[in-house]
Amino acid sequence: MRRTFVWSLALLLAAAFVALPQGLAGDKDKKDDDKKEEKKDKGKDKKDDKGKDKKDDKGKKDDDKDKKGALLKINGELTDADPMDTVRTTSHAKTYKIKLAEGKTYKIDMTSQQVDSFLRLEDADGKQIAQDDDGGGFPNARIIYKAPQDGSYTIVATTFKPNDTGKFNLTVAEAGPRHLLLSKISNFPGLPAGEQKEILAELTKQMEEKGDKLTVADAQPAMQIAMSLENGPNKDLAARTYKQFGKVLAASSDEKVAQAAKLMEGASRRMSLLGKEMSIKGTTLDGKEFDWAKYKGKVVLVDFWATWCPPCRAEIPNIKKLYKEYNGRGFEVVGISLDRTKDACADYMDDNKMPWVSLFDPEPAKGAPRMTEYYGVFAIPQAILIDRDGKVISLNARGNELDRLLEKHIGPSENPPQKKVDPNRDLQ
Repeated sequence: MRRTFVWSLALLLAAAFVALPQGLAGDKDKKDDDKKEEKKDKGKDKKDDKGKDKKDDKGKKDDDKDKKGALLKINGELTDADPMDTVRTTSHAKTYKIKLAEGKTYKIDMTSQQVDSFLRLEDADGKQIAQDDDGGGFPNARIIYKAPQDGSYTIVATTFKPNDTGKFNLTVAEAGPRHLLLSKISNFPGLPAGEQKEILAELTKQMEEKGDKLTVADAQPAMQIAMSLENGPNKDLAARTYKQFGKVLAASSDEKVAQAAKLMEGASRRMSLLGKEMSIKGTTLDGKEFDWAKYKGKVVLVDFWATWCPPCRAEIPNIKKLYKEYNGRGFEVVGISLDRTKDACADYMDDNKMPWVSLFDPEPAKGAPRMTEYYGVFAIPQAILIDRDGKVISLNARGNELDRLLEKHIGPSENPPQKKVDPNRDLQ
């Protein structure tokens, strides 16, 4: 099922998200909106970072070392005269041949202030073996690749945005220690448990050594690992990893990293909810403090959502159908809206006749935590189902799964779907 990422790519470690399976992020429109917002803040970020001491930034040292020993360094420009890419058929592209050695790991960077960089890597037969959009941090692309054999490879420098043109820099170098670790992390979910344990220990040690000088670049692999575990079968390991990394990153003096640490600690809390009670606080759309105690003894769906989220909107008809069917038997819904304005949420609920209460998360009740941060909600919809005893029974109660769980915990549908009768069949 599709979900849409909640947080700005600028604030939440863009490279970590890009390294996940691309379909997970939901709609591209949200990504484009985040990129526009980041461009507006770009000048401010540069001013804020200007006086920072970067002598101990290990990630930057690795980058500088790689640039000095670059195997390929191109100052290029994409123009309207360049051919269209064979894969991204609406984007102009330039190609570069390079020889890579078996067993070595390479870092390929495409950076630009004028285009939204997109990199592809092809083998000698023209087969794509790697691609990346924002792995170097928007708008820069980065591929980290371990060559399986000696040979000639083709780097394709193109753009995410169609018909984008402008200058760019392309560099290829052997990967430094940090980037070698990143190459292992890219395959983390499929690694043996022993190797996963070693990587977690190595990464934790590296971050602890940097202490308050931890940067967004340092936090990126931690986020990538934790999110990949969340989408895997071992939820307990995901919860422990979120908590472990969140505690380490909290030492950073960088506000963005500290924010990410809070979200990771919240995600650990969320991943640990199964079989436990969930606390909900906040303000309803009419400005009243939400009374969670009123829902005691009911089966409750807590739905983190927003009107700008396509997968959220797609699920609304199913929730309405089940609400109509089961509400009289003890089923309730509590929405937690992540909309940018209260009116957007209220108008949408009125227009679509959604009869349940919704909290407006950006404005919680006095003294209450913001629920998306408290439970580390990175992507929506996040649908959590709670039974009559107040215990969480599902962290992903959507579609047919919600239907199945309601039938199990409330009872069979009183209005089962009617079997279609073939009017042409011979009735005896």
